[in-house]
Amino acid sequence: MEELRIAICEDLKKDRERLLACIRDTGVAAKCETFASGGDFLEKFKPGLYHLVYLDIYMPGVTGMETAAAIRERDEGVMLAFTTTSREHSLEANKYRALLYMEKPVTREMVEHTLTLAAALRESQKSKVLTIPAGKKRLDVRHDDVVYAEVQNQRCVLHLRNGESLDVSTNMNIDALEIMLPKPRFCRTHRSYIVNLDMVERSNGTDFVMKDGGVAYITRKEYRRVMEAYDDWLFAQVTEL
Repeated sequence: MEELRIAICEDLKKDRERLLACIRDTGVAAKCETFASGGDFLEKFKPGLYHLVYLDIYMPGVTGMETAAAIRERDEGVMLAFTTTSREHSLEANKYRALLYMEKPVTREMVEHTLTLAAALRESQKSKVLTIPAGKKRLDVRHDDVVYAEVQNQRCVLHLRNGESLDVSTNMNIDALEIMLPKPRFCRTHRSYIVNLDMVERSNGTDFVMKDGGVAYITRKEYRRVMEAYDDWLFAQVTEL
């Protein structure tokens, strides 16, 4: 497995050292760099430099959320994990598609979970296979076989083109799944749904009817954006013929 390139952005030395110790204890191959502020990190950061960034939310100067916003303006693919002493920003963290929102003190189990997700994401990004961590195992599914996916209550249901559904218990959230699947082919249509646009049969005016007969919901306020993405996808397929 490829070595993970990790950045740790924590203003307190003891928290940086704790994260480093937890990463070492997992045994995952990783190269880590540490930063004491969001400003220091952003001075060095460039797209593709890191696979995973741990961000403390409460830092003087540039906060963790401000750092995340700056990261996402330049890099959509890097994985983020927040560390904090409060749950106050958990909803805001979702905006930046964080793998995990960890309350301090962080534990080896929390860190191992983020590293497992990060490794699975790297494998999925490099191949045409979706890799989902499920406990101690990993489930591999070809992108071509996915019609649509729904993630709710720590369960991921993959609806497949052969008519079967895979129901997997996983701690992976839909934001992580969205990063794993290639755009623009896969489109987030709802807080719980991601759709393979190749497998859309039609729109019924409010949602997508899929080629397997299933219905993938579209959030009302996102309907125009989703339909524009679908139209762009269809146009791109025609022009490639």
